[in-house]
Amino acid sequence: MKQFNFNRFTQALRCHLMVSRKSIVTLFGIGTLIMLMADLFFTRISFHDYDERVAQWGLQEVIETYQRDVEASSVFAAFFFCIAMLIGASMLFRQMKTTPQRSAFLTWPVSNLEKYVIAVLHHVVLMFLMAFAAIILADALRVLLDWSTGRVVIWSFTMPFKNISWAEWQQYWMFLTWMFYFHSLFIVGGTLFRRQQFLLTSMTIVVVSILLMMLLNQFSWDGFEMTTGTWDEKTLTYTRIYYPAFYIVCIAGDLLIAFHYWASYKLFCRMQVINNKWLNV
Repeated sequence: MKQFNFNRFTQALRCHLMVSRKSIVTLFGIGTLIMLMADLFFTRISFHDYDERVAQWGLQEVIETYQRDVEASSVFAAFFFCIAMLIGASMLFRQMKTTPQRSAFLTWPVSNLEKYVIAVLHHVVLMFLMAFAAIILADALRVLLDWSTGRVVIWSFTMPFKNISWAEWQQYWMFLTWMFYFHSLFIVGGTLFRRQQFLLTSMTIVVVSILLMMLLNQFSWDGFEMTTGTWDEKTLTYTRIYYPAFYIVCIAGDLLIAFHYWASYKLFCRMQVINNKWLNV
């Protein structure tokens, strides 16, 4: 069998999505409901006296206050999105819980690479799209409710993108590195652990992080700096300086991310129908 055949891959992907369409719709509905309830909590329960505040303080003052509550819902949306992506990564092979499911998936007439890409598209890319769509749909329903009841219309899902500035692209590089690093850890955990993948991966990360911090605290890090900053009193601007150690750490993180994804695929290739009770080895 060829390692990767595009026509065979598209047919298998279509079949996989058709079989999983019920769970996809259910998961999307649950995510939308969670986000809608959160949006209504921040804007309706926490800000239930909108009309009274307008009458007492004026519309402009209330708009500024109400915008902060909408911003709080956007912060929750970002948290929801991150958790959804980690759960999706840990559910990479959720369809292989039972022995018949494992047997059916592993004996599927497609290559291991095609099976792995299908799992990534289903539980990572599709989860990304569903989480983003759930946030937008819930925000649209909340805005529709605000508009129908005479409140000011403020969208929350656009707020995280308003203050993006590429002046310090290094900060975004580090943020993305950390984000994909944790995602790659959950990808490995979702492949390695046979059951309770999200819980076991989270516990493993916490334990290893504590042990690593205890180990690193035994060394002296005097003189090791990644960034520093200077404040200009004349122009009232803050300038951040990035040392070579910053770029080395970021590059090392990116290499670890690639290694984790590669290790996940190699672990999948070693899976058998009958494996360890807790591990897929």
